[in-house]
Amino acid sequence: MTKTITDVICPFCGTLCDDVEVVVSDDGKQLLEVYNACVIGTEKFLHSQSKDRVTRPRLHQPDGTWKEVSYDDAVEYTAQMLAKAKKPLMFGWSSTNCEAQSVGNEIAEITRACCDNTAATCHGTSLIAIQDIGIPSCTLGEIKNRA
Repeated sequence: MTKTITDVICPFCGTLCDDVEVVVSDDGKQLLEVYNACVIGTEKFLHSQSKDRVTRPRLHQPDGTWKEVSYDDAVEYTAQMLAKAKKPLMFGWSSTNCEAQSVGNEIAEITRACCDNTAATCHGTSLIAIQDIGIPSCTLGEIKNRA
């Protein structure tokens, strides 16, 4: 038997679609199907159980391979790298929870890092067009009065 969970919020982009439905196994440990999500959102959900998904920290080795390391080693390596960086960049964050973003911003302040997110590449051209040309918009009152 399976269980359908409704009103799930998609974690992929800033649209925050909240009408996603996911079908899970009766023990809730396996995601079986995703409904009402876009192709990218669906893949985000399904990839969470992919066999090739990275679930432990790894360091890139000089010979091109990846070596699994402990979380302590990964944090230490990252801290050293950020401390030595002349112009660090904190980039990403689109699928990161608020607490992690807050900690990332604190680290960015300490290391004098530049912060950016994927909206710069996803929505950057849209924002440039809005700045140059404008955006059609109206208030809810205008919608009500013109309906």
